[in-house]
Amino acid sequence: MLITADGIVIRSYPVGDHDSVVHILTEGHGRLSVMVKGSRSKRSSGESASCTQLFTYGNYELYRGKGEFYYLRNGSVLHSFYELSGDLARMALATYLCDVAAELTDEGGGEEIAELMRMLLNSLYVLGRGSKPYSLVKGVFELRAASLSGYMPNLTGCTHCGNGYPENAYLDVMNGCMLCADCQSKLNRLAGRIVDAKTEELGERRIICPMSSSALAAVRYALTAPEKKIFAFALKDKEEEIMFERVAETYLLNQLERGFDTLQFYRSIV
Repeated sequence: MLITADGIVIRSYPVGDHDSVVHILTEGHGRLSVMVKGSRSKRSSGESASCTQLFTYGNYELYRGKGEFYYLRNGSVLHSFYELSGDLARMALATYLCDVAAELTDEGGGEEIAELMRMLLNSLYVLGRGSKPYSLVKGVFELRAASLSGYMPNLTGCTHCGNGYPENAYLDVMNGCMLCADCQSKLNRLAGRIVDAKTEELGERRIICPMSSSALAAVRYALTAPEKKIFAFALKDKEEEIMFERVAETYLLNQLERGFDTLQFYRSIV
């Protein structure tokens, strides 16, 4: 079977002395595992080598082998995102975003996968330009990725009293809902405790993330904004950006019930 698809390389690892396997995320076919024969040999063509580099968006002609892999027949670069390699933190964050996309996709099409791929391309483009804080790009991608994968939280109003615009609110991570400060305080007096997202361990079943009114508005916007306007907002200061990022990261990692080594590396250098 021969297919032609536009896609982005989200993972790459060596196989043997001369070959490599790349994971290419495509709109119509999902995430494909592609064997690139001779990609690491001195005789490999420049176009074949360049179009299979990490973060490369390209057009690929692939044929299906007998096993799990596709094989690269031809490829061309549409956009290389070369600017991501100019800063270690930016490159580390881009690698983490690609790992999240790989975790949430498999072979097969669907509008959610197509939108996730466009979201990844958009995020890498914004990272490359340096036009938005890293924390904002990361948080937007995490929230949108969670939503596209079926983990959309209900933030229309407090799950107990229905208040839609509290001055301070809390995200109940494991239940995917919002609590206003008054209702959360009542629950605390009964049995609970407020957990700061920066210190909470994965695996806890009661995880509550604080959100100011502006952080709540940012989370809502990230979950519902049109694709082309997804990054068309800003938070007023660094504290708000950190709160927004903590909510997004805590929510995604706990819904997936796993961490990422690439996230830990990014955290170690920022």
